[in-house]
Amino acid sequence: MLSMQGKPLDIRETCLGKITWTERPVLSRRNYIYVSQKLDKKVRFYAGVISSHEVLSGRQWGRIPAIYGVRPERLKLLKDNDIVLLEPNGNVNLVWDRDSQHNSILATQDCNCRCIMCPQPRQKDPKGFLDFNLKLINLLDPSRTHRIGITGGEPTLLGDGLFRLISACKKRVPKASITLLTNGRAFKDLLLVKKLADLDHPDLCLCIPLYADNDKEHDRIMGTKGSFYETIEGLTNLALFTQKIEVRTVLHSMTYKRLPQFADFVYRNFPFVVHVAFMGLEATGLALKNLKTIWIDPVEYQSQLKCAVKSLHRRAMNVSVYNLQLCVIPKELWRFSRKSISSWKNIYIEQCKECDFVNECAGFFETSRDWHSRHIHPLKREDQAKRI
Repeated sequence: MLSMQGKPLDIRETCLGKITWTERPVLSRRNYIYVSQKLDKKVRFYAGVISSHEVLSGRQWGRIPAIYGVRPERLKLLKDNDIVLLEPNGNVNLVWDRDSQHNSILATQDCNCRCIMCPQPRQKDPKGFLDFNLKLINLLDPSRTHRIGITGGEPTLLGDGLFRLISACKKRVPKASITLLTNGRAFKDLLLVKKLADLDHPDLCLCIPLYADNDKEHDRIMGTKGSFYETIEGLTNLALFTQKIEVRTVLHSMTYKRLPQFADFVYRNFPFVVHVAFMGLEATGLALKNLKTIWIDPVEYQSQLKCAVKSLHRRAMNVSVYNLQLCVIPKELWRFSRKSISSWKNIYIEQCKECDFVNECAGFFETSRDWHSRHIHPLKREDQAKRI
């Protein structure tokens, strides 16, 4: 997400807070980070301060954590009630965009799989990561927060920590829907599923990947032997407790050939899922490292994708295509295409400038700007109208 650099002052540890450009009542300041482009008054009791001034002293700012010397044009990108993280090295990182519907909580960077196309390889969590996320949730604005993503890594590795996150969301922003990205393996434990169900969140959807209709291919892609059957058992257990489930698969050279069989497998075994998503590849992380193995131009698997999508649709299953551009997929699949890429990493490339459908198109991952179909080209409405 958005980040900017300045010079740190009196920052000994990371500092999290909501942006305010105006003075707040003293008793509410501890949750806010005050932003100023001109140094004309002394402020106290805020969580932190950000300024574009090149010279700053602790005396002027009451010796609260401060970052100064931020470029004014960057500073203007911050809005009231955005949530930012100030770091001891002078970085200012936007962690929650008040206007975005694609905000997410990174529950953990650890994982129990090593998927060949994972965009975010597993890492060790910094100390106090759970407490950081709980504080972030406590800063959310209930009137503006409508959707929350919980992602990883693998969030279920937190154990009871995951339930604390969901409970905190339910308490702080009860009307916000939660999308939980998980490989689902932990839910082979029926007691764990019961604990999740007992939270009784009003709008929680678990998004679980299934990469093949057989164990050999799924386990090979996920990098973990036995993961296929653990995922199947997890899906079944979640259904027993009437949890909302989305099944996802990622489109690449190791998955496209059996997409029709995959669709049939999902329908016959998991007719209870609320959504099935076919997702274009994000070429970053392990996916970039393994690109020679998994890359295929999306135009080359459109016949299999069309067969799979239409098969599920004819069976009254809710199905979508994520992360693929309209100029790549058949016209018959346009109605299933979604603008699915998070706003903070969604871009359009040079060829898109002349396209009449750019506002309806999913666009590209900023992380993958150099890896896309060779068939990207602008579309014209009059040409598409002739095809109807």
